[in-house]
Amino acid sequence: MKWEYPWILWGLSGIPILTGLFFMLGRRKKAFWKTWGTLPFIRKQSLPLSTRRDLLKACLFLTGFALAVIGFASPLRERSVWEPFWENVAVVILMDFSKSMDAPRDPHELNAPSRFMETKQSILEFLSSLPKGVKVSVVPFSEYAIPITSGFSEDHGEIIAKVRRIHRDFFYKQGTEITTALRHTFGLVDTFVKEWENEGMGGRENGRLPILQKPVASIIMISDGDQKILDDLRELLAERGKTIPVFTIGVGSEVPVPIPDALSPVGYLVDQKGSLITTALNVNTLKFIAEQTGGTYYAFEKRGELFAALRDIIEKQGTRSQHQYTYTDPLRHFFFLGSFFSLLIFWKFDDF
Repeated sequence: MKWEYPWILWGLSGIPILTGLFFMLGRRKKAFWKTWGTLPFIRKQSLPLSTRRDLLKACLFLTGFALAVIGFASPLRERSVWEPFWENVAVVILMDFSKSMDAPRDPHELNAPSRFMETKQSILEFLSSLPKGVKVSVVPFSEYAIPITSGFSEDHGEIIAKVRRIHRDFFYKQGTEITTALRHTFGLVDTFVKEWENEGMGGRENGRLPILQKPVASIIMISDGDQKILDDLRELLAERGKTIPVFTIGVGSEVPVPIPDALSPVGYLVDQKGSLITTALNVNTLKFIAEQTGGTYYAFEKRGELFAALRDIIEKQGTRSQHQYTYTDPLRHFFFLGSFFSLLIFWKFDDF
């Protein structure tokens, strides 16, 4: 237990003095009662002196005095809790921007939104609910990756505004190149980690001590995984290992569906022979990426599952960044309350 004003505890030294005064007063009162009780008339009317009663009153007064002194000294109780250090969490959101993301999320649902629109809306909801301090970078990708933020940012409002302005024409080439996107993102995270270590970044908030350590960085890839597992992807993941986990979220259905295209005369994307080009969720590729990097694969089949997956991922990162913090709680009000009742009983004792 700590004390905010420990010097006030010197007031407890008055307890022996008050105890001596009560003892002297008790002796004089007892001697007076013996003398007063020798008179015949008074002896019949007087009650015998109650030593226990006076002792109890003295104890109540001394207890109230001691509790008041302790209360003014402001005792503080220390408690240690484990909490996420969100300032130590960095997340990259890899958002698939390929042409296949124009396909409906659920081909069996009438007027179902596209994979792209559903993904964009879920990311906006996720960013709006992020804990303060989490560092975020959003990287849309197709055949190449273009971050919409310069590195990582804690300004979630700015990132939300930029995500809202993302349009399908953001990319000219709209194929899918997952390996290139991952290589670019790994480099982005490596640069951030090096800057963190060189600058000794940490945080001090609400009396917390700065924490100088490697940040908890991760990648969240939201894609239909419309790409086979190629050798260059295997080599990249083997080289990186499980240093930075990649959490993959599969968007769409495993049932092949045509890709809408407003410029096509038939309304769907066709090849040179005029045949419809279909797309389907490639679970194997996304699971492979997650397993090789120490991440987790999440399926996005029903509305709301993407947001739930994002929340689960950020909670896992918060668990990885947990640290022990010490808080102090004032206890003065308990001692003041005890002092009040002790002195009140002492004052009203003769009325009982």
